[in-house]
Amino acid sequence: MKPEQIIEQLVAFATEREYIRTVVLNGSLVNPNIRPDPCQDVDLAFYVEDVRAVAADRSWIDMFGEVLIMQTPETSDPERHVTFLVQYVDGHRLDLTIRRVDQLEAMLESDSLSQIIFDRDDHPDVTPSDTSYRVKHPSADEYAACWNEFWWVSLYVVKGIKRHQVLYALDHLDIMRNMLRQMMEWNIGYATDFSVNLGKSGDGMRDHLPEELWEMLGATYASAELSAIEDTHDRLQSLFFFCAQRVAEQGHFVFQEEEARRVRAACATLRHSND
Repeated sequence: MKPEQIIEQLVAFATEREYIRTVVLNGSLVNPNIRPDPCQDVDLAFYVEDVRAVAADRSWIDMFGEVLIMQTPETSDPERHVTFLVQYVDGHRLDLTIRRVDQLEAMLESDSLSQIIFDRDDHPDVTPSDTSYRVKHPSADEYAACWNEFWWVSLYVVKGIKRHQVLYALDHLDIMRNMLRQMMEWNIGYATDFSVNLGKSGDGMRDHLPEELWEMLGATYASAELSAIEDTHDRLQSLFFFCAQRVAEQGHFVFQEEEARRVRAACATLRHSND
């Protein structure tokens, strides 16, 4: 079933039920910068007075085919919102959130990829954009936190290597890589005047990085062998140092070069010690 068919049926469902006041479409389907593809989900929200009562009516779930698997993530306040994530056998997916009407204004402000597609209460129209998903300008504290986390965790990787704890080392390499990706995204932000959305996992970076840097990032994904983990650890440190220095220059942040050199030296010493 195509996304537009799902949306049409859900709007018809809402039209027949007075208690559904507003329907908002979110996500990639309203992103003007995204080219449509078969893997797009339908992200949609019902705004109602009584969330629990509306969530109890699950008749809409089977309207779109056979369910393959479904999640209903726990929420801290089920009186205010409940979410259903539904994957259908035929391949389409629907993420439907039921929210209280008093959340509508705040949600429209926080999520720029929102479009009102049904409304009983005459809310003003909003124009979707990816503004709230663009790379954000880092503060000095955010830069320092990213810097500190990277070098702190790098010592845990060495500990895993020394103990032959492959999974432990890989887990902490992932944290280092996440910090690296953050620095790379900030670099792209400065290069584009913070006007781009790089996507949930940062795949959009490929369009903004020199091919050499993109390949260097790809090379930081290690196999589960200690020698490969050691090589990856070195690559991550070198690439992070380079990217962090550029961000510091552009953001006028403190670049603690000496601290990085000391941590790298400590890692090398620990890795090659016999104790």
